[in-house]
Amino acid sequence: MLGTRTFTRLAVIASLTAVLGCDDDDPTGPGSVTFPDWPAAVVSDFCVRGTGLVGDTKSGTISDADCDFGDINPGGEGFYEIWRIRVASAQDVTFDANSTFDNYLAVIRIEGVTATDIDATVIGENDDRSAVNLNALVTIRLQPNVDYAVIVSGFDDTEVGAYTLAVR
Repeated sequence: MLGTRTFTRLAVIASLTAVLGCDDDDPTGPGSVTFPDWPAAVVSDFCVRGTGLVGDTKSGTISDADCDFGDINPGGEGFYEIWRIRVASAQDVTFDANSTFDNYLAVIRIEGVTATDIDATVIGENDDRSAVNLNALVTIRLQPNVDYAVIVSGFDDTEVGAYTLAVR
């Protein structure tokens, strides 16, 4: 059963609108996986930090200068960053976040991208692995030639700091 806190975050993720400013994106990946270009405004407004493939480990820092769920939904809490993910063949992919703060992961399937908006569906999420391990872990089956994004965030506005995201 989803609690109120999780439902609020899912509603925010599912209704993303271009209202935030952030960093840039690398539109191409190595090998047989390519990342179609996204409009610069979408990359910036949705805090897309870059692209990732299975086998990558991404690093970032969630801070109060980052994108804020509260900017797109007054009930939302937590700062976040997004990584675009693609796979060359259908496979189960594990997203493994590690940090010293209480992190949260959501994996979304990108249904469409316009000049200013992303249409997405939440396909997986996790807050804590256990009562004593506050790192998030999500395993989900991904399909080739589909854009996915993994959202790394703090559970609320007080959860900030450096993190790694292993894609395996």
